[in-house]
Amino acid sequence: MDIIRRNTDYALRAAVELAGRFGGEPVSTKEIADRQKIPYELACKLLQRLHKAGIVKSTMGPSGGFILCKNPSKITVRRLVETIQGPVRLNNCKLCRLSRCCTISPELARLQGKINEFLDGLTLKQLADTNGAKKPAKSKRGGSKK
Repeated sequence: MDIIRRNTDYALRAAVELAGRFGGEPVSTKEIADRQKIPYELACKLLQRLHKAGIVKSTMGPSGGFILCKNPSKITVRRLVETIQGPVRLNNCKLCRLSRCCTISPELARLQGKINEFLDGLTLKQLADTNGAKKPAKSKRGGSKK
């Protein structure tokens, strides 16, 4: 079982693309999809979900596209992951009839806390900086110049 699902990976890559262009012009879904190797239809759906969650803004028209709603240093990976797939959980001890006497449950809870802390401490800006995300050369709406 994957903890981070494929759709979430695609959404993270799209958001990191926007983080690398923060403060610039809106980016079309097509350009995001092409640059990040995301199927276009899926990119449309994921960006709509990010828009509904208030993570990105969209503008219409020939120079329209998507931008982040706030500074990428203020957007945590946990928020983005939970927007797309819900909470990252190792298990659900609350549903287990042995949860009150279980010796494993406290350790799993501790590990869950570390995962949440890590995802809360990691921002889109850090991912963009780590991955060397750069603003592409100015281009017409179809994609970046090489």
